[in-house]
Amino acid sequence: MDYPSAKKRRIDDDGFGSVCFEPANDHIPWQKTSDAREDRHLLGSDSQWESVESENHNSIVCYGMIRGLHGTCTKPPDEWGLGACDFSVSARSANEFVAPNLDGPVVVGKFATEFVDMIHELIDEGNLRLQFKCMTTQPTKHQTAKRSRGSNLVIPCSLSLILYGPLELSETVGDFFQEMDLYLQDPEGCDWNVKYSNPHRLSSLALEDCPMTFTLHLGASGPDLATLQHICSNKDVSDIFVAQQDLDEAPQPNAIQSHLKRHQKQALTFLLNREAGWNFDPASADFWDQGQTSETSTFFVNNVSQSHQVEEPDEFCGGIVADPMGLGKTLTMIALAATDALKTNLAPSLIIVPPPLLDTWEDQLVQHVKGGHMKWRRHHQKDKILSHTGLSDYDVILTTYHTVMADWGGGHGLEDKVLFSTTWRRIILDEAHVIRNFHSQISKSVCTLQAAAKWAVTGTPVQNRVGDLAALLKFIQAYPYNDLGRFDTDIGRLWKVGDVKEAAQRLKVLSNGLILRRPKTVIELPPRTDLKCPVDLTAEERTLYERLKNSTISQIEEALNHGSKRPTAGSYINVIQRINALRMMCNLGLHYDSRYEIAGVSLNDAANWASQAQVVFDLQRQMDPIVCSTCNATCDLATAMINCESQGRPLFAQCLSFFCADCVQGYNRRKRTMTCGHSPPHPVAPVSLEFTDLESGPGVLPMSKPLSSKVTALIAQLRRVEPHVKSVVFSSWRMSLDLVEAGLEREGIGYLRFDGKLPQKQRKPVIDEFKRNPKIRVFLLTLSCGAVGLTLTEACRAYLLEPHWNPTLEEQALARVHRLGQQKEVTTVRFYVKDTFEERILDVQESKKKLESVLLERRDDHRSSNSLDHLEDLRRLI
Repeated sequence: MDYPSAKKRRIDDDGFGSVCFEPANDHIPWQKTSDAREDRHLLGSDSQWESVESENHNSIVCYGMIRGLHGTCTKPPDEWGLGACDFSVSARSANEFVAPNLDGPVVVGKFATEFVDMIHELIDEGNLRLQFKCMTTQPTKHQTAKRSRGSNLVIPCSLSLILYGPLELSETVGDFFQEMDLYLQDPEGCDWNVKYSNPHRLSSLALEDCPMTFTLHLGASGPDLATLQHICSNKDVSDIFVAQQDLDEAPQPNAIQSHLKRHQKQALTFLLNREAGWNFDPASADFWDQGQTSETSTFFVNNVSQSHQVEEPDEFCGGIVADPMGLGKTLTMIALAATDALKTNLAPSLIIVPPPLLDTWEDQLVQHVKGGHMKWRRHHQKDKILSHTGLSDYDVILTTYHTVMADWGGGHGLEDKVLFSTTWRRIILDEAHVIRNFHSQISKSVCTLQAAAKWAVTGTPVQNRVGDLAALLKFIQAYPYNDLGRFDTDIGRLWKVGDVKEAAQRLKVLSNGLILRRPKTVIELPPRTDLKCPVDLTAEERTLYERLKNSTISQIEEALNHGSKRPTAGSYINVIQRINALRMMCNLGLHYDSRYEIAGVSLNDAANWASQAQVVFDLQRQMDPIVCSTCNATCDLATAMINCESQGRPLFAQCLSFFCADCVQGYNRRKRTMTCGHSPPHPVAPVSLEFTDLESGPGVLPMSKPLSSKVTALIAQLRRVEPHVKSVVFSSWRMSLDLVEAGLEREGIGYLRFDGKLPQKQRKPVIDEFKRNPKIRVFLLTLSCGAVGLTLTEACRAYLLEPHWNPTLEEQALARVHRLGQQKEVTTVRFYVKDTFEERILDVQESKKKLESVLLERRDDHRSSNSLDHLEDLRRLI
């Protein structure tokens, strides 16, 4: 059947120096290609496909859009303009497409080989209408230089396809694409106003209930910018330590070639002053003052507790550098070490870092230090220092927390260990919050080291409770609060009885002279806009969510309705896994499968528990830190970050008792069996603290369904971003990133991925590739890998796929982008699903940011005996 030619209207310059046209919306006939053949049909027999009369639009629907097709474009060299472009094209055959113009086809392209068979079958069905759009980017200098003078330029392109056809064949079309592992998405820019019936999304709707393509209001698809909600900036718990000190600027050390910013020179003044020891002048910020009772008699006043003593306080050199993430603390500490450069007979500075940051520190030293002015080396694995010979030739020694703990070995034979038999010029702990539990072996070993000055560097001196700070004070030897009992007497007892105001005031006085924390406004960073993106579930997704939610509520109520009996550990575990099911479903949508749920826990079944313990352990530590039942050491995400070198595995009991690796090793050395203390004892099983286990999803993600609403919203955001803008996407789970990856593949958006499975030696090359390759637009990271130590200022957009229980971890991740060195305005977007458990997590985050919640946190919050309290709390959240 012959069809009239489509009207065309001029829309804009296409970026190639020519004019683009697209069909006008007032009359859109079918586009039928000239070379349709009468051979076999994959989509069905001839009898299935009725002729489509242009006047009978009621039986015609839009099936949706296929994204991520590839090809190449060819144009004469004088017709390529600047910038990226997207324009309508027509399939001339299964192999080629053209872009029409007034003067004839000026852009000729070829479909990638893997799509030729598919397009061939679609063209053969002459009653289908194929609406193609081609998207190109600015030709690179390499592409331009590669062609010979005067020849046509060939560049890669991506294409999308909107497909129209008879309603009764909607399911057949859906099956055809599903067999090819391609899935129909919501269309954008339809040129015909018909009913939208997507066999992969809306097949359950009657035709009269289907929306019209012109009224989908998708625009760029997904949430419009107007629906994004601004996040009000609330004070962080650590902001109590912010002091308004107008410090002088120290001179720049000669060994540093990078220009120090004003705030870094001021920080250097603070560091050098603190390394000079106590300043008893009442005008200073130190919390010790000196007074006189007579001309010959003096006394010393502790301004925290207002206590007096005759003896001069023990000497203390060092402090805590707690500037927010992104202010260049690493360079500041390198500058401090550089003040000793070229001095003779000085011990080196010992810098202790988590293993992933060893390369980062070495890179920073290379970048910022003048050649020949400082020497450094590692004390790690095969590069350990075995004697003091030549040690003073170095300015900096780099090592890891686990290396220190391994060399310490419980405190035996330290005189033979270089780390412990040396009095270092200074010790610098990077990410110092990892020692915040003073009962842990890492904390004990680090506190044993000797140095003239000790520095704890962390953007989060308080993460979960005020006791986090006590461990740092013990390490830096800030008299008298290096004594944990004294800290508890002067400060801890106040928050125990609820006197928050006085506790906060004492913390402020304590911190003024020994903690350096400035607001981020001390540097001129580009503006950062924080947004929340609420996502609506589809009807099918909502049905699935409500089913999971009701199952969870029933499980909780069953556990709580035991009369006088407390809920069993098994009941609590089953509830926790269902809570996680709700969270995962918000990310995965219809891709969530009940197979991902672990089986109900059978008490005293050791074999069953061995297969379940890791999953339950990961769920529990995502919600709250887990405390060792023997030594009270805390296990959370910060522990996971430094544990990749651990030589032992902790144990986790079915009653939720946890035994850290240090305690397990101690029991093993004494040939004792570790039990939970119950009678009869509950089964125990070894668990891993590493990233890969924390990130793991419970199976392979099936790709037989459309993208979830949340991932669709994310892809829509990424699609509307200009091609030269780089973005970072964070998620707690690799499985969620699998789904995002599928969406990016369909869109033809270049990306790289960094999670716990990426080998250590490949991590730096992957980061470098993201920074330098203009075709890589998106960097996918798991939260546990991306929250610490990385600088990703090449990106200016960051997305958090789901809310995390710990808001500090989220902020650490976002600070990878908004930090010193960022030249562009930054936008962060946090996704959450409306009317789901994710909204409750946001409420929990807000409470954790409040000082009162930190000061008043119960000491026994993480004990298994409180499972009843936890269940009641979770019931309220759901």
